[in-house]
Amino acid sequence: MTAISADRILTAAGWLDKAEVSLADGRIERIESVSRPVAFSYLAPGFIDIQVNGFDSIDLATSSPDTWPALALGLVSRGVTSWLPTLISRPLDAYAAWLEDVRVFAGGVHGPRVLGVHLEGPWLGGLVGAHVDVAKGSIDVEWCRSLSSTVRIVTLGPERPGAIEAIEYLCNRGIIVAAGHSNANRRAAQRAFDAGVSLLTHCFNATTPIHQREPGLTGLALVRDDVYISLIADGQHVHPDILKIAVRAKGPERTILVSDSSGWAAGALGATKIQLIDGAPRKSDGGLAGSALTLDAAIRYMVNNEVLRLDDALRCTSTVPAQLLGASEIGVIRIGAEADLVALDDNLQVVAVWVSGKQIV
Repeated sequence: MTAISADRILTAAGWLDKAEVSLADGRIERIESVSRPVAFSYLAPGFIDIQVNGFDSIDLATSSPDTWPALALGLVSRGVTSWLPTLISRPLDAYAAWLEDVRVFAGGVHGPRVLGVHLEGPWLGGLVGAHVDVAKGSIDVEWCRSLSSTVRIVTLGPERPGAIEAIEYLCNRGIIVAAGHSNANRRAAQRAFDAGVSLLTHCFNATTPIHQREPGLTGLALVRDDVYISLIADGQHVHPDILKIAVRAKGPERTILVSDSSGWAAGALGATKIQLIDGAPRKSDGGLAGSALTLDAAIRYMVNNEVLRLDDALRCTSTVPAQLLGASEIGVIRIGAEADLVALDDNLQVVAVWVSGKQIV
């Protein structure tokens, strides 16, 4: 049996001071207070990143699967214990082979577990950002039918012809449908949310600007209690005051922090050439193209800028994404849950990580 102690442990019930978590067979067996010296400052649920396009020099859209284990180890070194490989818009005939590569990769042992795939495209709306291979015309529901069971999230534009039929089909299959890269007005957004869209991908970035007489997709997502939002908290994508507005509107319980990280060091995001400028990957025209963010850095940014308390920031990278995915056994420290854990020091730097009770970092 493995025992991990910390000054503060974020359990399902809240902070527990000077305590210890005991692990057995990959799960949490016991949580109790201790009087002896402890090993770590903080112990929290392992992070869950639902939007990862790449990491450092590895771009998931174009790199060989042989490089993906290195990407996974990079993620786990930053506290990520579960993740969704994310594919930006590609030609329609490129998806089947890529999804099969992910399926094979997920069956191996590479550190953090793969919970499925997030397809960011190819049926995006009017704000495509760095996406080049956006599909044309009406959303092809027959193409959606061809998607493998590896797919967990699909981001699409609600204003696209055929969107409602596609949303209803995907939701009926148990796939989470997100709105994103879209300038949908309130009416189109309302129809999409009513049809089953439950997430706004990277809120405020490539989403409809709010106008006082037309809240649009972004404004409606902020006031719908049944919709989650994801945020990129790197100081480049969203101003901290806007982050505060978002969190106050949604509450931490409907806010998910994502990295939206790209393989910036490789100089490309899919077919788009990028370079790192002032800490963020950018296209030649200066537009953002993914991020160089990691979830541990997002937590520090939210806490240091007084957007979220530490406990809420940690939940927004673990408990809340787990709830969105319906993954009740992860993202939480409670007896019987998977032993996916991250230890942090006083500066909120990752110092140790466990996946299913096995220490990886």
